[in-house]
Amino acid sequence: MDARLPGGAAPGQLDFLSGGGEVGILMRAHDWSSSPLGAPSTWPQSLRSVVGLLLGSKFPMFVAWGEELGFLYNDAYAEILGAKHPQALGARFHDIWSEIWADISPLIDAALAGEATYRENLPLVMNRKGFDEQTWFTFSYSPVRDESGRVAGMFCAVAETTGQILAEQRQAFRIKLEEALRDLVDPRAIMEAAVEALGQHLGANRVGYSEMQADGETIVCETCFSNGVEPIIGVFPIRTFGLDSIERQRNGQIDVSDDITADPTQVHATWAAIETRAFVSVPLIRDGRLVASLYVNFRDPHRWSPEEVALIEDVAARTWSSVERARAEAALADSEKRLSAFVTASSDVVYRMNPDWTELLKLDGRGILLDAATPNEAWLGNYVHPDDHKQVMAAIQEAILTKSMFELEHRVRMADGTIGWVHSRALPFLRDDGEIIEWFGTASDVTARRQAEEAIESLAMQLAHERTRLATLIENLPVGVAFIEPQGTTVLANPAFRRYRPDGIIPSMLPDEGEEWIAHDDQGGRVPRSQYPAARALRGELVMGIEFLHRSRDGQESWTRLSGIPLRDPNGQVAGALAVIVDIDDIKRSEEHQRLLINELNHRVKNTLATVQSIAGQTLRNAPTMEEAKAALEGRLLALSRAHDVLTQENWEGAELHEIAAQAVEPYSSCGEYRLHLNGPKVRLLPHTALALAMMLQELATNAVKYGALSNATGEVKITWRVDDGDPPHLYLLWEESGGPLVQAPARRGFGTRLIERSLAQDLDGAVRMEFASTGVICIVDAPLT
Repeated sequence: MDARLPGGAAPGQLDFLSGGGEVGILMRAHDWSSSPLGAPSTWPQSLRSVVGLLLGSKFPMFVAWGEELGFLYNDAYAEILGAKHPQALGARFHDIWSEIWADISPLIDAALAGEATYRENLPLVMNRKGFDEQTWFTFSYSPVRDESGRVAGMFCAVAETTGQILAEQRQAFRIKLEEALRDLVDPRAIMEAAVEALGQHLGANRVGYSEMQADGETIVCETCFSNGVEPIIGVFPIRTFGLDSIERQRNGQIDVSDDITADPTQVHATWAAIETRAFVSVPLIRDGRLVASLYVNFRDPHRWSPEEVALIEDVAARTWSSVERARAEAALADSEKRLSAFVTASSDVVYRMNPDWTELLKLDGRGILLDAATPNEAWLGNYVHPDDHKQVMAAIQEAILTKSMFELEHRVRMADGTIGWVHSRALPFLRDDGEIIEWFGTASDVTARRQAEEAIESLAMQLAHERTRLATLIENLPVGVAFIEPQGTTVLANPAFRRYRPDGIIPSMLPDEGEEWIAHDDQGGRVPRSQYPAARALRGELVMGIEFLHRSRDGQESWTRLSGIPLRDPNGQVAGALAVIVDIDDIKRSEEHQRLLINELNHRVKNTLATVQSIAGQTLRNAPTMEEAKAALEGRLLALSRAHDVLTQENWEGAELHEIAAQAVEPYSSCGEYRLHLNGPKVRLLPHTALALAMMLQELATNAVKYGALSNATGEVKITWRVDDGDPPHLYLLWEESGGPLVQAPARRGFGTRLIERSLAQDLDGAVRMEFASTGVICIVDAPLT
């Protein structure tokens, strides 16, 4: 305690001024000569008691005493005074709070008249920090009587509620804004609602968004709330608003100006032209780049409070996130309309459709669907479930328009009359000019899988109430099912699940090395572990049917379909997850095989038609008569057909040379005669080599029957071959006739000879040489076995 006492008072007389913190020290050292209160030694006991009370309190208090209401207060109230402290100590009440005197004088008069008053959250515009500010206070004014019982002053206990009121207003504004934005999906509507709400709440003259253009030099203003000034709409160079301001915002700093005319860094002419004296501009940064700003303008100078700036920043962040989300959802919806996500289909059903799908040309139902051997225009009603007609036709029209694959899972009427599901897929065959010739399609019966998936989903929804019964059931399911704890470990798994996860750890918890689970999103990017179905389910998402390529530690690969279903406790909190693994490896491999089969069929049909076209054209041009042309054409086509038969028996993977040769000369072998001799090692031929040799042997046999060794009763033909090792190995085949009529070299090469020496030699990628020895025709073939 300061030993000095005011007014020369003796120790003990002014004990009521002891303590009191900073204000107590000031009171003890204060010069009271100019105060209407006079020296403390002259104060009556009633005033001393009140002063002692307030100095010892941590709650804001003051007392106003005497006819001129001299003012005394404590440390807590000094904070409310702001810059008015310490000059307010001992001053006149009116002089201290002249700016609010009209609001509080009626309450003061009532207190001095002996009536206590109370006000809760009274709004007052104060100037205690050098500028006017809106404040709120809860307080009571109580009369204080002197020793004679007369009211000599008033006592006040006060609490400033400005922060509370502003917080409540901000919260109410946020709720109102959220309600206004809740049902909006259009980005422009979201921005318009946000700027209007913010402008009305702040009482601003203008609020709007400006968006940076791709050039980084211009901004576009399309959304603006205005009150008393013109809205800002259009495209503007950013330098118009000052390079310093733009640079601050590019660095992520909020640009604030209470009075632009007092700020030398601002472009005064620009702001004057748009009637603005004070502004806040909140930058929105994405990926390190300024993409937009939310601005608030006042026509007159405005002292921005930290709470106002924070509110504007909060609105900018919230609403721009909503705008970006709405734009992303709009872009996604637009993308999904154009996107046709096709996966390879596998099926036993094979069908063909005409170019515009108005007619089913043929369908081999394989016991799944009813066969259609003749064209059928009523296929949609005969096969497809009525509720799926619209969906099926929409997918068909899209495929026709884009000339791309048709693919869809839909319901059908099965061969036995029941309703099932098929996975249907068709490819268009195109002419050279790009027009569709027809569609070749397949459809697989996925009824069992659909039923299994529906059963699993239904069981998962009842899991919280029937876990014990479900655990017994899932042991026998053909798909993998497991319950996952929130930490990521399994507490119950059936054998099909343990086949993949014997260690009880879900894939998203695995280390990076060793076993891999590979999946890709719609854009082709690799799905991270945090987005695996079980991990997402533990975060509360329902994830159905993501396909993964599973690569085990020994290098074995298989395809699976993973799903994750969140399990919630009675309070709605995620208590775990159900993980489902479906083995779709056979389906995937069947899809791939089917796709290859369709492509191979297309290729081979085109090649065969080209071969037939060439044979027919050459035969007709070179035959002397139509009868000879007919005979030659039939023989050559039969040879081609017999070679196709051999290759078809071998799934078009190749054929044995001995079988090709035997089939080629079989029509010319008579029962009981042994005039055709085949001799050579076992040689496996590729399809194109087998076809070429079959055609060559047929031509040689035909010529031998007409003119050579097989034209009499004693001639013979030897066909021998060998394979010489090399890189690549070579086939050497010799056709040698003997015992026939005397041979003379022809004056000109016929079609058959040219076919052998030129076309078939080219098909074999080798050399073919014909020799017309007097003893019989000799043909030598040297061709690589590749």
